[in-house]
Amino acid sequence: MKRLRLSNREVKELREKSTIMKPILNNADVVEILQLTEREFIYLVDNEPLFLKVAAKEGEFIIPTLFLIHKSPRRDLLPPLPKVVVDAGAVKRIINGADVMRPGIKQFEGDFNRGDIVFVDDEKGRTIAIAVSLYSRAEIEQMEKGKVLINLHHLGDRVWQASLELSKKH
Repeated sequence: MKRLRLSNREVKELREKSTIMKPILNNADVVEILQLTEREFIYLVDNEPLFLKVAAKEGEFIIPTLFLIHKSPRRDLLPPLPKVVVDAGAVKRIINGADVMRPGIKQFEGDFNRGDIVFVDDEKGRTIAIAVSLYSRAEIEQMEKGKVLINLHHLGDRVWQASLELSKKH
């Protein structure tokens, strides 16, 4: 896995393009990008795997890694993102990579629209996945069944494993 250091100009462009990344990149010394797969790239900020750029059918997204949320002191710099809380029955499926179905959602926090990034939490308040919404919150609340969120990154996936490995090296 080859790491490529981003230039100051590239970091500036990222800051301007991503409201999620901006507060964390503001005081970063070194930002690198590492290609994990054809569709997944990890952004390392001062040697921490903090963001994931992922290409999905729904588009290209830059999202925080679960490493950032669970293991990095910089998580406090993340702007608040909307979340859904799923029931215990949905947790195992989601951490095995399944998308989020409407019946599994117990509650909503924050507002979101189609194409927005949404945290998926279990009932104990732990973020288990990061997803992109196929509908607005209002539309999902009216639904009784069907797929509503696409799972982009979840605990135990390739990105999580790579993040843990990368963090050990420094």
